[in-house]
Amino acid sequence: MRFTRFTFFFIAVLSLTGCVSAIQTKNVRNYTLMGMQAQAVGNWDLARRAYARAVVNAELAKLPPAVRSVLTYEYGRALGVTCFFELSESELNLAYKLDKEAGNPLYLSLVELARLSLDQNKYHEAVGYFAKAIVEFDKEDFAANAPIGYADVLAEYAASLSAIDKKSEASSIMHKAAEIRAANPQGRSITDRTPYGKFCTA
Repeated sequence: MRFTRFTFFFIAVLSLTGCVSAIQTKNVRNYTLMGMQAQAVGNWDLARRAYARAVVNAELAKLPPAVRSVLTYEYGRALGVTCFFELSESELNLAYKLDKEAGNPLYLSLVELARLSLDQNKYHEAVGYFAKAIVEFDKEDFAANAPIGYADVLAEYAASLSAIDKKSEASSIMHKAAEIRAANPQGRSITDRTPYGKFCTA
């Protein structure tokens, strides 16, 4: 899902050349590539700093919400991985708002907000975000189109519910996740989970 976002991002940015500041647009592309490459090798601190610069240049270039949402989303993730949790939540919420403004799918930012909360043991917040994400997943028929990823999210939703003593609801959702996995024995998730809080910077 993230690679699809970046594919769209680069097509959109390239199409804007000549319409906005050429220097700033070039900076956006270069810093985004730097962030992607750093992220791919696990250098989340460099990724965070690169995405931060990409976001600033995108704002200065007045790029459209559909483009800025991608950068803000990746910046938010990188902030969370490096333990800037409050800033991470703020940026991911901004990515959600930009996606909404652009008419993009909303589940990406919602899932990341849910997982960011879950990994901080903020279970009530996680439940709220997971509930919204599931609604968006169901609009896209994720149970059929990305069953294992959907089951993974359901399992984390169930764990969050269980942590706030909503055992019955958690059991029902976990059962649904198990059914999906049983129906897709050869399936696998097509994206990696963001390792929130695993690469804190000094």
